[in-house]
Amino acid sequence: MEEMISAQNAEVVQSVEEGAISVQTSEIVESVDGAQGAVAKKRKRRNRQERLDNFWGWAFCAPLLFGTIAFVYIALIITVVLSFTSYNGSTPLFEYLFGGNMSAMNGDPFYWYKYVFTNENLFRWVYCGLFNAVFYMIGIPIGMVLSMFFAVCMTRDIKGANVYRIIYYLPSVASTIAIVYTFNRLFYSTDAGVINQLIGKTIKWLNPEAGLAWSPSAITSKWVVIIMSTWKGLGGTIILYIAGLSGINASHKEAASIDGANGWITFWRIVFPQLWPTIFYNIVTAVIGGMQIYMEPDLLFGGGNTGTYLQQTSGYVGLIVGYSHLGRMSADPLIGLSSVLGIFLAIIIMIMTLFQFYLDRKNNA
Repeated sequence: MEEMISAQNAEVVQSVEEGAISVQTSEIVESVDGAQGAVAKKRKRRNRQERLDNFWGWAFCAPLLFGTIAFVYIALIITVVLSFTSYNGSTPLFEYLFGGNMSAMNGDPFYWYKYVFTNENLFRWVYCGLFNAVFYMIGIPIGMVLSMFFAVCMTRDIKGANVYRIIYYLPSVASTIAIVYTFNRLFYSTDAGVINQLIGKTIKWLNPEAGLAWSPSAITSKWVVIIMSTWKGLGGTIILYIAGLSGINASHKEAASIDGANGWITFWRIVFPQLWPTIFYNIVTAVIGGMQIYMEPDLLFGGGNTGTYLQQTSGYVGLIVGYSHLGRMSADPLIGLSSVLGIFLAIIIMIMTLFQFYLDRKNNA
């Protein structure tokens, strides 16, 4: 009898345990299903938000991408193709490229590449254009030092710092034509010029005499372009330096001052190394822009596509524009020559940029 009761009790306990286990299992399954459903809803909601963010991101980037593809990559391909042709602009470009008329001068596709190095007059003009472009880059270190100085001053706790930032940035957004006209009045080459009135002398700032690019009158004229370009680009560089200075860890400077370092040592040992990425970016972009200078000297000296101004004051880009304009106006096949000069400029800029990156990696190694 007792054995039967104990067996029944064991069966009851087993059934109760199995029921409890099944209940717990069902609860666990329900909780897991609920969690999976919540994760799926969250994932679906997140994917929808990600798709929306991606859409607006591509929408804002689309104009830049289109401009880069159309006016940089496609234009570069067309330039390379035209450098092997005798295109003169008299026929539509599409019809010329796909009409079978792709021969260069004398049937030699490398005619213009050879012409640059074999024609003495053109080679001298190319040399003068490169000399002018490199000479104008004297303003790069001047602008770097001045912008660094003003940026450090504006990061100090002084009254009206934001007002000074706006004032110094205004030339960067001003019209280049307005700035050129202002400097034309300042450095006018007669007694009516403001600078000549201040110094009491009549200096021909903007009238280079006939001669090569390194003649004294040409050097004087180029200094006006350097002063104007430096003043115009000062504001943008100051803003970049202020942004870089604001990201420097203040505790490092405090630790240096506690150790007895003065302001000069703190700048060179603490501030300058942390600011180097901003400095390097400004140097690279300034060199690229300096090699492509065209508008400032062209407007300041009355349009130097040809003649004395091209040789003495215009940069290398002025030579490219001059031959392209001459080819369109005279129907001579000079656009191929202009394309070759543009390719040479791109190669020069690429080599200079790669050399700067090489020096940067070598210094950081």
